[in-house]
Amino acid sequence: MTLRLPFIAAILSLPAGLFAQASLSCSMRPATLVQMRHCYRPLLVFSPTAKDPRLLKQQSALDSAADDMMDRFVLFLPIIAQSQGYQPPLDTPYEILNRKEMASVRARFQVPEGRFSVYLLGEDGRIKLKSTQPVSISQLNQLIDSMPERKIEMQRPHAN
Repeated sequence: MTLRLPFIAAILSLPAGLFAQASLSCSMRPATLVQMRHCYRPLLVFSPTAKDPRLLKQQSALDSAADDMMDRFVLFLPIIAQSQGYQPPLDTPYEILNRKEMASVRARFQVPEGRFSVYLLGEDGRIKLKSTQPVSISQLNQLIDSMPERKIEMQRPHAN
């Protein structure tokens, strides 16, 4: 029993934005897309402002399905050009990248600051979905569950 107490304490002390990781070798607070590779499925949501209705709709949908996102190791990454007043999600696993990394991500995917876009990356770092509108949870779940890596994950004991 004493071995479990530190583990439980460690889980309870996790940052509010991140509750699941693909394996123990994965960073709990990845700061770059490179650190997320083979660990998470980044969901990049590019938005012109923190109050953009499309960003708020996508974030709300993710929050309503936070358990699904954790099971599938989806990590929500808001890439917001003008982030003043941004309120992070309540339950969805997320990470806020620093300004330099946000600029790098925006340049890599060639998304101008005034454009809204959603990109789902696989654990391999490749684009699996690209949309100019918020994406439904059912669409995300179906797409992720069709991925070979996800099929393997679901076969593991205690699979999500």
